[in-house]
Amino acid sequence: MFNLLLLIRKDFILLRNFIPVFLLSILFIAYVQLDNSSMFATFQSLLLLVYSCSMDAQNNNTKFVIGLPVRRQEIILAKYLSLIPYCFIGLVCSLALLLISFSFGYSISPFYWIGVSLTLLMIPLAASIYLPIHYWLGSKNYYFNILFNVVITITTLNTGSSLSNSSFFLTITDIKLQDHLLSIGLIGIVYLSILYCSYRISLRLFSKEEL
Repeated sequence: MFNLLLLIRKDFILLRNFIPVFLLSILFIAYVQLDNSSMFATFQSLLLLVYSCSMDAQNNNTKFVIGLPVRRQEIILAKYLSLIPYCFIGLVCSLALLLISFSFGYSISPFYWIGVSLTLLMIPLAASIYLPIHYWLGSKNYYFNILFNVVITITTLNTGSSLSNSSFFLTITDIKLQDHLLSIGLIGIVYLSILYCSYRISLRLFSKEEL
């Protein structure tokens, strides 16, 4: 457990120079779609994971880490667990944007926090796609990271606007959870299975990588 915390801390040290750029991107997202759904600025926190992986590949940090008394399972698991603080940062940014919007007199959608919750659930799913590809490409993933960053930004801008103008949130609020416990349980099992399969694939690819 302690090794996992140290590995996550290593990623945050790598992110020191990226944090200002990340905050500027959050402000940009909020400015572009403030009247629609700035809740999807939360999704931008996924960029923290992408950048930490990019820095690992660029600086050959993996060669250094693999020489430490840590298992490869811990190295991979730390990347997945780092999503927890990244999501928390995104949640704090969403709260800050909400307070700023109120202070400037902007009206916020009543479904704001529903959107934030859905976005937080989307981040691990997106990461479950990104991380296996990252470990498959290894040090050759520079262009893929650029492409993934563009996809995140476009998704953030377009999805927020389209969902806020649809009846999607109205449908969710009308659903009574106690009437759909079985469906929710099955969805939860599928959700966790996707994350676990992604972890196993990443571990297998990482174990085969020549270091």
